[in-house]
Amino acid sequence: MNLSLIFSVIFVVAANDYELLAQLQNYEFGKTIIATMQITLASEDASVDGVVNQLLAMQKATQNDLDDNSQAIKQSQESCELRFNELQTVIENASNKKADNERTLPFKQEELNIIAYQIKDKVDQQKRVQDRRNGAEFSRSVEKKDFSSKQQETIDFISGLKKAKAILSQLKSSFLQVGDVRAKLHKHLESLNKSSPYHGLVKILIAAAGDDNVPKIIQIIDELVESLQHLLSVDRSGDEQKEELYQLQKSRYDSELQTLTTTIASLQAEAEKQKQKLLEFQNDIETKEQFLTVKNQEYKDWRKTCDDDLRANQNLRQIKFNELNIINECIEIFTTRLNPQIKSYIQELEI
Repeated sequence: MNLSLIFSVIFVVAANDYELLAQLQNYEFGKTIIATMQITLASEDASVDGVVNQLLAMQKATQNDLDDNSQAIKQSQESCELRFNELQTVIENASNKKADNERTLPFKQEELNIIAYQIKDKVDQQKRVQDRRNGAEFSRSVEKKDFSSKQQETIDFISGLKKAKAILSQLKSSFLQVGDVRAKLHKHLESLNKSSPYHGLVKILIAAAGDDNVPKIIQIIDELVESLQHLLSVDRSGDEQKEELYQLQKSRYDSELQTLTTTIASLQAEAEKQKQKLLEFQNDIETKEQFLTVKNQEYKDWRKTCDDDLRANQNLRQIKFNELNIINECIEIFTTRLNPQIKSYIQELEI
């Protein structure tokens, strides 16, 4: 290397030293270094070693700050990562549970719809059975009324026949006029039920009655009365059988209605349970949605806090790293390139 090049390098380095020292005036840390160098150089036992020792102490303190900063970043990152994992687990579990409920919800609704359809079907069936029961009851009531009416008509007709027989018997009496008796018979015949199928026969018999055939006509009337009484008995027996059949039918309807009532009550109770479960599912979905909103916001807040903390620590680390470089440059100046001009320049710097 020629001499001119050596002098050029020395000149550039020296210029850089002055520029570095001058820039120290622009910020607080630089002013602290300037003050440290000025105070040490101005002391009675001023020496370069004293300045270097002061700078080495600052170098060590700054390096310790860097080490602490690295540890703080590591601990902060570990703490944030742990919290992120915890929140992600909570969010994932809540999301999975919410998704399960959302998938299950339509099936729960369908179960409730099925039960509602079953209730409607059973209620309709109950109405049909009740209508049949009411119909049977009404029919039996009308039937009993008709039966009682016909029975009473027959009984009244039998009574009329017996009265007619008594009047006919008077034809054999010598104390009564035949004309009077016949007038009485005619009047009685008019009082008999004309809708009776036997009314015409009785009319013929009474009209044919004479002195010689009264006993025969009375016998016929007795036989007719006996036949009508037998018919009454047969009709009563038939009506009793109808009543038994009706009661049996009514009992079957009542049993069917009771079964349907029990089934409907059971289905309605099940429907209420399903409604409650459905409501719980819907509430749980809404609760999970609100919970997820809170936790996702918490995750974002933590992420921002951790990112801000990391940036702050990284900025601090950069500052400390720059400070360390400045200290190292100053140490190098004082250990390798210090001259009276630089010492004088340092003393003249303003802080």
